[in-house]
Amino acid sequence: MAPRPVGAEVREYSEVVRVVVLSLFALLLAAPALGADGEPRKALTAKGQAIARSVVLKRSDLSAGFVGHAATDDPLPKGARCDSVDESDLTVTGDASSPNFSRDAVGIAVGSTASVYRSQRESDAAWRRAGTDKAVRCFADLVRLTSPAPRKVRIVSAKRMPFPQVAPNAIAYRVVASVSVGGNRTVKAYFDAILLRRGTVQSALVVTSVGRAVGLDQERALAGVLAARMKKAAAPSGPVA
Repeated sequence: MAPRPVGAEVREYSEVVRVVVLSLFALLLAAPALGADGEPRKALTAKGQAIARSVVLKRSDLSAGFVGHAATDDPLPKGARCDSVDESDLTVTGDASSPNFSRDAVGIAVGSTASVYRSQRESDAAWRRAGTDKAVRCFADLVRLTSPAPRKVRIVSAKRMPFPQVAPNAIAYRVVASVSVGGNRTVKAYFDAILLRRGTVQSALVVTSVGRAVGLDQERALAGVLAARMKKAAAPSGPVA
């Protein structure tokens, strides 16, 4: 991925970029389930963990200039309207997050997660919940509530957006927020979540940018990387009779 520069405006607001970057991982942790307090139960197995870890983004997937930041265990925000996408009744056998990769000079942050559900039935249930309007509202609430004080965040829009079918199932959301940067100045921040599914494996790509949205071709390329790894993970190994 080689994001195009988005101009001097982003460099002027580099502090805001850092705030958005620090907030991103809470969103990434929530993205597959989209439930602030409803994460699935974990019954992790060696196979499930190997699959999940093989899917998520690596530094080599990105262009020069991106810096990786380790995942954190910060608590998810309270008050998000995410009851309809609660996954506490489901179980995953694999769960992994990539580092959070940021490129402050152009105001972009990228990260991913992957989950392996215990059964196809549970994967189906999780996917149905992620495809609702209430899931989009939950994602918008997470954006609004994750940003640390004293930043004032106002949601401008939150909706599903069309996305190429890079995997058997794909859903994409975009939340646009207005972030106060002091005085009467504000800057727009874009939060895109692309969810992919193949069988029991689901992955989420979250792309955050300040000033302007990242291009669809760039997001499609990164989603394609995740989709290809999911396909490889689903392929039978060893001799086939």
